[in-house]
Amino acid sequence: MLYDNTYLGAGVTVIVATALALLQRGTVSSASIGGWWLYMMVLAGLRCAAVVQYRQISPGADEPGNWRLWITLLCGMAGAGWGAAGVLLYPPSHLIHQVFLVFVLGGMMLGAASLLASRPEAYLGFLLPSGLVPAVRLAVQGDETHVVMGLLAALFTAATLITTQRIYRTIDSSLRLQFENRALVEDLRKAKNETEVLNQELEQRVRDRTLELQISTEQLRAEIQQREQIEEELLQARKLESLGVLAGGIAHDFNNFLTVIQGNLEMARGRLDVGHPVQAILDQIAAACQRGAFLASQLLTFAKGGSPVRRVVSMAKLVADAVHLARAGSAVTINLEVAEDLACAEVDPGQIGQVLHNVLLNARQSMPAGGIIEVHAENVPPGGPKARGRVRISIRDYGCGIPREVLPRIFDPYFTTRRGGSGLGLATSYAIVAKHNGHISVDSKPGAGTVVTIDLPASNQTLEPDIAYAPTMREGSERILVMDDEEGIRNLLHAVLSQLGYEIVAARDGAEAIALYEESRAAGRRFDAVLLDVTVTGGMGGVEAAAKLKEIDPAARLVVSSGYSDSPVLSEFAKYGFDAVIPKPWTASQLSEVIRNVLAILPDHKIE
Repeated sequence: MLYDNTYLGAGVTVIVATALALLQRGTVSSASIGGWWLYMMVLAGLRCAAVVQYRQISPGADEPGNWRLWITLLCGMAGAGWGAAGVLLYPPSHLIHQVFLVFVLGGMMLGAASLLASRPEAYLGFLLPSGLVPAVRLAVQGDETHVVMGLLAALFTAATLITTQRIYRTIDSSLRLQFENRALVEDLRKAKNETEVLNQELEQRVRDRTLELQISTEQLRAEIQQREQIEEELLQARKLESLGVLAGGIAHDFNNFLTVIQGNLEMARGRLDVGHPVQAILDQIAAACQRGAFLASQLLTFAKGGSPVRRVVSMAKLVADAVHLARAGSAVTINLEVAEDLACAEVDPGQIGQVLHNVLLNARQSMPAGGIIEVHAENVPPGGPKARGRVRISIRDYGCGIPREVLPRIFDPYFTTRRGGSGLGLATSYAIVAKHNGHISVDSKPGAGTVVTIDLPASNQTLEPDIAYAPTMREGSERILVMDDEEGIRNLLHAVLSQLGYEIVAARDGAEAIALYEESRAAGRRFDAVLLDVTVTGGMGGVEAAAKLKEIDPAARLVVSSGYSDSPVLSEFAKYGFDAVIPKPWTASQLSEVIRNVLAILPDHKIE
């Protein structure tokens, strides 16, 4: 895998190194640029030559030692070269060029993480020098901005190393599972062959025996087919279960990283003047954080079903908003027809909006040259005395349609016929609708278009009024206890809330938080609110800590936070003793709003 990826890595090195050298002209000495660029070009050539030699010799599985050493050495030299760029091409007096240099080095680290993840010695040899050397160089500059940039660069390096290590473990586990599955398939094939031979013998005997033996043989054949079907379903269930565990872990850690990055971005913005060139770069990073959070949400929704946070919403408005979003920047005409008396529904508006967006996006992409999409929303009366009415949304396009042999697989995970597609859109939509006790179906004919029908249970409850949300920073002076096992998030919480005027005490796990709460209460300086993380590695988590704190002080005000956005604790936080919830990744304004709302519940407190 390392040698297969070398051509791509060397090609990217040539292009990026040349572009970086050209753009840093005038800010760094020509000798430094020329020497560094020549080193990178020679190294790229050596890497390509090593691939050619490797493929000519084609070493066997028992000869990996020297070839692994060579590729690891070349990767380490490449990482050292990029790390040297953080020093040799670093312009001390040109902030934009510094940011561009850090951006390029970060991109090379991300690219290398995916290309070199198959061996720890390869990606460690590349990522450590290429990430830590620029971080140290930034910190050495000495001023506050550069120190923060250096810390962020070091944090990014650590996050990349952790993520790459997990990718390596996934690759290693997948390869082992592949060999195990291959042996399992072979055993099943042998068993099937033996069973078929047995069936042939039984059929021959049936011809010579009575009708009773013939019936017995037919029953045996049915049992064998059922067993094979059960085994196939069990194998599929195990795959989906493994995917769910993997997706949940990745999304949790990813949301933690995004929380640290997003929070520190807001702090960095506050320290820069309005209109500063770096503000635009920080805006791009913030937008990337939002896209990353959306991707983590999609993975969790597909893999685990995503516990919806339901409330009564206007389905007419929800459909209209989705259509308005789908119309933007599209050559496709979308005709919307909504029943005047369309019922409300108790749903998670974010998740159902995601379903409508996925279906409308597929309809748009089926008509790249333009066309018409028809959206109808209507009430469906109950089918019996105990049945509930439903809201039906039909989305029809007149595109290319779906082939008959493909139609049964459209809701399968990672199945797609569109180049560049992820295969998660319809699979996620199916999981969301099922979680809402609804039904989604597709009817399509090649060349005649496609109709997607979504049925959701209607609600007779009164529509809850929308609450206006103003993303403002809410200050205070109360004492807040925060608990999170991630040091970066603890530091971020302390920095953000301290800046807003609060007195902050941090704990690493639930046990430490309980001890601090009891000590403070005994000293007569109780905490006004407590922020608890749900999941703590190797320690007491937020749910258990919340129960203990409520025993100690029933009046304690508790806020729950988690990187598992689908956790039932977030959707039913009051059931677990919490007064409010803030899922990760959060922004500083969202955090301040939640804290103020919780503190407003206390006696003698008013919302400011």
